[in-house]
Amino acid sequence: MIKHTDLHPDSQLIEELGGATKLAERLGYQARGGIQRIQNWKTRGIPAEVKLEHPELFLTDLIDRARATDDTQPPVGTVKGSDKLSKMVA
Repeated sequence: MIKHTDLHPDSQLIEELGGATKLAERLGYQARGGIQRIQNWKTRGIPAEVKLEHPELFLTDLIDRARATDDTQPPVGTVKGSDKLSKMVA
């Protein structure tokens, strides 16, 4: 059972990005409410939607792996360069 005091693995990433206050500023959240929201992510995890909206902050490992691969084929069903992640990798 997960207790409210148990930290999610994303809590380490939040700290690496400067902590809740700094991350709230980088994401454009207002100080009031925004910092608490990010504090909550330390136990709940960063929402997938937020990670996808800011891949340059949260998906750097994925971007680095995509840059390092020799596979030049775009994902099935998409046009090369059409999504935000492919623009980050280019």
